Amino acid sequence: MVCTGPGNFNGIRASISAMKGVCCSLPIQLIGVNKFQALSKIYKSALISLKHRDNKIYWCILKDEEPIFMSFSEIEDIKTSDGYSDLVVVGYRAEEIAKSIKVKKFIEQNEISILDFLNFSKKIIRPEKFLPKPLYVSQGQSLFAKYKGPKILDKSLDVS
Repeated sequence: MVCTGPGNFNGIRASISAMKGVCCSLPIQLIGVNKFQALSKIYKSALISLKHRDNKIYWCILKDEEPIFMSFSEIEDIKTSDGYSDLVVVGYRAEEIAKSIKVKKFIEQNEISILDFLNFSKKIIRPEKFLPKPLYVSQGQSLFAKYKGPKILDKSLDVS
């Protein structure tokens, strides 16, 4: 299994190439799992948010385990849609996102572990569906502008 992204462009390409080389010498099939899939775990319907550089967020909706990339206005429409009544927000700043789209269930998780990838890979029935191809997410698919922390943290601490 190899992570297909999103992430550093060259790092993802290098890891996929290295794992393809390993699989050529062993009688195993390589599958590619992206971070959105790994975080979705057991949820059939989930909005997955991942931290990107500069505190921006990449997001994806998994509906019946199929990824759907939507614009921000489409995500805001979710709060009025019956088709997303079982939606769970999972990932970076999940509570904030859940409140903004009026979803009650959320799981705050800032990082993805190898255990998340392994748990997801256990439930793969058709490995031919998970090709090791890089997942490219455009800059336009970030949900919020740069996060600004509490003002109190902007002041230097006086420890004298």
